[in-house]
Amino acid sequence: MVDKLVRLSAEQRSNFVAYLDGELNEEETRGIEQLLASNEVARHDMEALATAWELLDDLPRPNAPKDFAEKTIATLKLEEQKPLLREQAWFQQVTKYARLLGGFVAVIGCGVVGFLVARTVPPSRADLMLENYPLLEHLDTYQEIGSSDFLIRLQKNEEWVRRSSEMPGQAGKGKVD
Repeated sequence: MVDKLVRLSAEQRSNFVAYLDGELNEEETRGIEQLLASNEVARHDMEALATAWELLDDLPRPNAPKDFAEKTIATLKLEEQKPLLREQAWFQQVTKYARLLGGFVAVIGCGVVGFLVARTVPPSRADLMLENYPLLEHLDTYQEIGSSDFLIRLQKNEEWVRRSSEMPGQAGKGKVD
C-alpha cells in the first residue's frame, strides 16, 4: 500500500534549518526526528537542505574590511535619524510653489477687490458730462428755444406737419399725440 504524501507546514520547514544548526530544544528536536522517521516528504526536504548546507561550507569565505563594522553602525545610525520635514527636498519644492501660488492668488484678489471698489464709487462731474455729451453738444440751441411749449405748438402747426412730411425720410414723423 502506498503511503499518502503529507505536505509540510511553513513552520516545520523553518525548523529544519534550526535543526541542522542545532538551535532547537530537546522537545522540538524529538518532534523533527519523529517527523523525519514517518514522513518521506520531510526526509526528502531535509536531505536537500542538508546538501545545500554542506555546499555552503565549500564556498570561500570573503573577508570583510576592517572598518566594515564601523561603516555598518554609522549607516544604521543615519537611517535611524529622520530628517526634519522642512529639510526634505520635496517639502522645499512644495513650499516654493505654494508661495508662488499664494502670491498669484493675492494679486488676483487685489485686482478683483479694486475693480469692485471702483464700481461702487459715485461718478465724477466729468463722467456725468461725458455720459450726457449728445445733449450738451446742442445745449446752446436748446437754451434759445426756451421751453418745450414752443416745440409742442410747432408740432401742432399744420404748416410744420406738411413741410416735415414732404422732407425725404421724415414721412409720418410730424405729429405727436
